[in-house]
This record gives sequence, C-alpha cells and structure tokens, in this order.
Amino acid sequence: MIPPLAAAALLGFLGTLLLLGGVLARHSLTPGHPRRRWPALGLALLGLGAALEVGWTLAGLGFLTGDALAYLTGTAPGRAALTGVVGGALLLAAERLAWPAPLLLPAAALLWGLAGTGHGATHGPGVRLLTALHAGAMSVWLGGVFALLTHPAPTAALARRFTPVALACVGLLALSGAALTLTHAGPPPGLPESGYGRTLLLKLAVFAAALLAAGLVRGAFAGRGPPRAALALEAGLLLGVLAVTAALGTTAPPSR
Repeated sequence: MIPPLAAAALLGFLGTLLLLGGVLARHSLTPGHPRRRWPALGLALLGLGAALEVGWTLAGLGFLTGDALAYLTGTAPGRAALTGVVGGALLLAAERLAWPAPLLLPAAALLWGLAGTGHGATHGPGVRLLTALHAGAMSVWLGGVFALLTHPAPTAALARRFTPVALACVGLLALSGAALTLTHAGPPPGLPESGYGRTLLLKLAVFAAALLAAGLVRGAFAGRGPPRAALALEAGLLLGVLAVTAALGTTAPPSR
C-alpha cells in the first residue's frame, strides 16, 4: 500500500504534468492538443493531492478539520499547498481565457507551491527554487511526451518541435538533480549507504532508461518503428520516475 503522503505527492506530480505540461503543449508544442479537459483533470488531481496531504498531516498532529484554515495560512507546508492549488487554478483560468502573457506567473506559483512540500519545506529559498525547476522540467518533458502520445497524428514535424524543449528539460533535470543530490544526500559514493540514497539510485536508473526510450522515439519518428509504442514506453518510464520521486520525498535523507 502506498503511504498517504507519498500518494499525495504523486497526485500533485500527476496533476502538475497534466496542467502545466498540458497547457504548454496546447500553446507551443501540439497546438490545441491535448483537449482542455486534461489540464482541468490536472487541477483536480493537484487539489486532491493537497487535500490528502493536509488532511493526513492534521490527523497525525491530532488536529480537527476545523484547524485546516489555520494550518493552510499559518504554516510553511500549508501555505505551500495553498499556493500550488491557487497557482494551478489561475493557470487554468488564464489558459481558458486565452491570456498567453500571464501564464508564467501562475505557473511559477504552482511550481513554487509544489516545491514547498516534502523536503522542500525544510530548506531555504535556494533549494526550493532548484526543486521547483526540477519539478517544472519533469512536468514539461512528460507533458510533451503525453501530448505526442495522445495526438491523433503524431508526425515527425511535431516531434522535431518538441526535441529542443525535451533536451532543455533533460539538461535542467541533470543540473538541478545533481545539486539537490549533494544537498540532501551528500557525495554520490555514499548513496548506497542509506535508504534515501538507494531510492535515489533507483530513480536515476529509471531516468536513464527513460533517456534510452527517448532515443527509441527519435528512431521511430525517423522511420525505424512505430512511434506510439516508443512514446508509450518513454511515458511509462517517466511515470515510474515520478512514482519513485514521490517515495523519495517522504524518505528521510541521511544525517550528515
């Protein structure tokens, strides 16, 4: 059974990829696709994840549901959850009203809120910014893969449009991930010595497999196989990365 806080984190990640990744895909990668119901589903998952996290935390502290407002406005994790949901709602509203320019502000609020939960709540703004960038890059990459996978006609031209975005996301994930690893777990040689480090190594292994799958996608669009099968493999592996990341966020880092 998935621990409630890990389940809440996973719902937040899934909601962010459908909402942020879906909105970006609709505007820049696969125009008009995915349909607007997918970002709306993303907001619902984001809200459900925040509600589960807040409810479980309050229950663990022995508080009543009437204390939820005080928790949301008076604690750092509560404000982070509230900021993420409000940012997501504003992003969806801006997209539906066709306001392209203000999209960055609610997107930033969404990611800043998401980064303030889990380990992000225990570090300063620098680490939180790295976490927000890491989550944003993952959401945009997976959102683009999802958009191509579900597109009625995933052409090579659409794939070429997505390629520089995906490469930028991979680079940002690598840089921010390396910095976060040093912050939370220390030098890489010590990773196998803790449960946190071993979970992180599992995440890196699945991430590496996703990169290999991305290479298969490029080959498929070049005529060396069915694109949807390769896209489905890449999407499945990236969802695996999200699942391990959710578990990682509720695993205590090693004391150093």
